[in-house]
Amino acid sequence: MTQPILYMLLGYPGAGKTTAAKIIEKLSGAHRLTSDEERLKRFSTPHFTESEHTQLYRQLDDETEELLASGQSVIYDANLNRYTHRADKYEICRRTNARAVLIWLDTDRDLSERRSSNIKRQKLWPVGETPQAMFERIANLIEPPRDNETPIILDGSALTLAIIKTVLKAHQLI
Repeated sequence: MTQPILYMLLGYPGAGKTTAAKIIEKLSGAHRLTSDEERLKRFSTPHFTESEHTQLYRQLDDETEELLASGQSVIYDANLNRYTHRADKYEICRRTNARAVLIWLDTDRDLSERRSSNIKRQKLWPVGETPQAMFERIANLIEPPRDNETPIILDGSALTLAIIKTVLKAHQLI
């Protein structure tokens, strides 16, 4: 059996994580788990509380571990902007003998903020928080990759199937 891969995404809100995840899904056949979609399924009116966050990510982590253990690759389409959250995923990879791949969507901050403020994303804005405040709060939590992490860096302003295919092939991921 081929070693499963866990694709993890890092970047600002609006950096292009979901766009990249959908393209990777198409190219690799990996199972995409998305925090945004799962949050809206699980909580009709999300409040973005710590309890809600804990429940959501526990579910995503359990699904990730189950899929990887069965030999299926997974795209973890969620903010993994803090090292502690990435470390949890590295531990899942260790337990399931999966390969961890960190993809950093390195996108201009202003472009990311404009994208994240798009009215189509309104259900993902916490009640009582402006899109700009949400962006700043999350953007300020980003912890760049550490020396023990070797991210694949993608320009989030130019995500195409051809570009991502070239990058994945270069890293022997497809």
